[in-house]
Amino acid sequence: MERYEIQVTGHLSQRRARVLGCEELRLLPSGDSGLTFVAVDQAALYGLLTRLRDAGLELVAVERVSAPGRRQAGREPEEGDAGNV
Repeated sequence: MERYEIQVTGHLSQRRARVLGCEELRLLPSGDSGLTFVAVDQAALYGLLTRLRDAGLELVAVERVSAPGRRQAGREPEEGDAGNV
């Protein structure tokens, strides 16, 4: 599973973020909303992007971030990294 950070224009409610399938909502100082979404596969990610479009939300950015417990390619384990050796 992959974790994605998604930014959309405008402030969303917690309820709307949950309905879209997002795990976390952050209201950003810019007036935008930051959403955290965990996708089991690419189809799930595209499904969320379709729901955002259908809801009339303007997509600002999508960034894949490392899933918990996964080691990023080319990254050396840091002190305190548990289970990544």
